[in-house]
Amino acid sequence: MIIPTKHQNISYNPLVLGADILFILRAGELTTEELYQNLKKNTNIDLDIFYDTLTYLWLIESVTIQSNKITKLTNVSQ
Repeated sequence: MIIPTKHQNISYNPLVLGADILFILRAGELTTEELYQNLKKNTNIDLDIFYDTLTYLWLIESVTIQSNKITKLTNVSQ
């Protein structure tokens, strides 16, 4: 899922999409729907890949999700 295969378009890889999501979240917190629509403007992304990427970002503690609001964490634990 995370490591791209040679047949996969790199633009849809969760690592690349995660970077795009973190870039969008620099401006502030967004709802899940707002973030998805914002990302979909630039990238033709499936909802499954979007949620997989959000789960990945949450697991590595780069984002927090509370009350349907997604916020980028600035102080990531080391």
